[in-house]
Amino acid sequence: MILRTRIWPFLPAPETGPSPISGYDEAMNIGIIGSGHIGGNLGKLLARKGHKLYYSFSHDEAKLENLARDAGNESKAATPYDAVLCADVIVLSPPWTQIDEALAKAGDISGKVVIDTTNPYNPDFTIQELPENESSSEIVAKKIPQSSVVKAFNTLKAQTLLDRTEQGIAVFYCGDDPIAKNTVAGLIADCGFVPVDAGTLNEGRLQQPNTDRYLKELTKEQAEQLLGSPAH
Repeated sequence: MILRTRIWPFLPAPETGPSPISGYDEAMNIGIIGSGHIGGNLGKLLARKGHKLYYSFSHDEAKLENLARDAGNESKAATPYDAVLCADVIVLSPPWTQIDEALAKAGDISGKVVIDTTNPYNPDFTIQELPENESSSEIVAKKIPQSSVVKAFNTLKAQTLLDRTEQGIAVFYCGDDPIAKNTVAGLIADCGFVPVDAGTLNEGRLQQPNTDRYLKELTKEQAEQLLGSPAH
């Protein structure tokens, strides 16, 4: 059964500010808006570390129920609104052309850390032309200005997330809020990957499709060489 506020009026009230989360080993409530291949697989990995998932925004409600059941940890299928209401962190993973619809259904995301996994593909899989020198995640951030957007998990294939976890593969992340970035780095590690800080949200344009960071399975050392910084 899909979690809906009107049916479950006892849901907790939304937070008035950012949640006090550590980002590395503390179990969180994580709302997934867009439970397709990327969002669904990330949920599976996060559930293994004890996080509770709220799966939402799929045309197939049975799929949401199955994802929640398989995740365990009292995870639930939910509406986007309730996924946001109950979550510390949001994984934003709908198709690029459905972001506005997903955010409209999500409601107020103020004060939340939002992991943007999206890539600017059109429905025919051509790449949407964006304003020069602006990243796709900056465009997303403008739609939810009171949230802390961090770009991550957009450079690997969905199956790679399951097949290459715990094998030293790097995941780039970038953003403008250091605390949010620290939280996301911890979740990247929880998923079994090595977090590599790629800079500001604007620099996220360097990990979009048709860049040398996109769809590459890299070690931390290889990733940092692409960034031009020494490996640590």
